[in-house]
Amino acid sequence: MSKTPASNDEQRGTSSNIAATICRELRGRILSGKLAPGERLPGERELAQRYDTNRNTLREAVRMLEQGRLVSVRHGQGVTVSDFRRTGTLELLPAFLENASNVEEVMLVLGDILPARLMVLEFAARVAARRAQPSDLERLRQVTAVLIGAFERSDAVVVALEFRRWLDALVDAGHSVAVRWIANPFLEAYRDLMDRFPALWVLEPTFPQHLRELIPAIEAHEEERAVQILRDYYERVDANLMQMITGIFRPTAASGG
Repeated sequence: MSKTPASNDEQRGTSSNIAATICRELRGRILSGKLAPGERLPGERELAQRYDTNRNTLREAVRMLEQGRLVSVRHGQGVTVSDFRRTGTLELLPAFLENASNVEEVMLVLGDILPARLMVLEFAARVAARRAQPSDLERLRQVTAVLIGAFERSDAVVVALEFRRWLDALVDAGHSVAVRWIANPFLEAYRDLMDRFPALWVLEPTFPQHLRELIPAIEAHEEERAVQILRDYYERVDANLMQMITGIFRPTAASGG
């Protein structure tokens, strides 16, 4: 029986998968420091041979790196590694944690990210307390009920999934494009982070209680109370989380992978 030729869509899908694999490999080398800022990548021909692919697929991988602000492409100068510490965005966080070669830097980055994340949550809660409609509050209650149920069953996987929905509900309750735009990079980084490092989810015993207290504060338009409820909880959780970080990331960081 003759083999059916692959369709154009299948060929494009295969090419994209190969490009993504090449992108991940090169991204790991950049984030681990194996490819330093200012260093040029080998030429297209050499890279195509190294990865056993064609130039079009290779160019797609380079475009992905460029979109991630990990390289710059200039006519006549080839592909140059960027200083991701200056050019990167939050979307690099999970990959950085996987590939960083300096555990102290990992600790510093996470130590700075956590309070920044809290500021975004506080801002979202403050705006929600001003603008939430009855339908927003009902949505928050429904998601909260499912979330607390999963928490009480110690189902960390469902908790992580439902917490994503809860964050979206909180941001939507503010009816603010600005809050959504500010929150999206943190939410996307969080989702990717939880997918890669589920052990980072801390099942803190007071989690259900802080959720139960927060919704009435938002419903009563009590901005400062809502902010304080979040702050009290996350400052406590983040202190516990930082104690976990070294044990989780030291093997990854030490590998330089």
